[in-house]
Amino acid sequence: METTQDRQAQRYGGPLIPARTAKILMIVLAVVFTAAVIVVGAWLSRTDIRYDVVSYEHLAADRIGVEFVVTMDPGTEATCRIQAMNEGRAQVGFVETTIPAQDARQSVHHVEISTQGEAVSAEVVSCSVL
Repeated sequence: METTQDRQAQRYGGPLIPARTAKILMIVLAVVFTAAVIVVGAWLSRTDIRYDVVSYEHLAADRIGVEFVVTMDPGTEATCRIQAMNEGRAQVGFVETTIPAQDARQSVHHVEISTQGEAVSAEVVSCSVL
């Protein structure tokens, strides 16, 4: 008497690859996929420089002071771009400043931005290693 598997194999044909080979291929594929995810994740999470605004102070109607902290490897120079914004979050002032090489990993810096209107906030747009 034929089993159901025998009848299916006669009707539709047998498997293209043996079950053992399929299992091995699935394991290899899972290992390669996991390695690729780890490599891409490590590449995307790598940050050479970090920055954050500590405070900002309204010095005048057309001037704002910004204090920010930069974290980078000691001995590294960087350029940071800081902008001042009005109530509608439109840019009313912009400055680019060079951060000289520091002895410590973290350093605090202060810049003043001349504005074309009243600024209500400021942010560090980006910093990049020179």
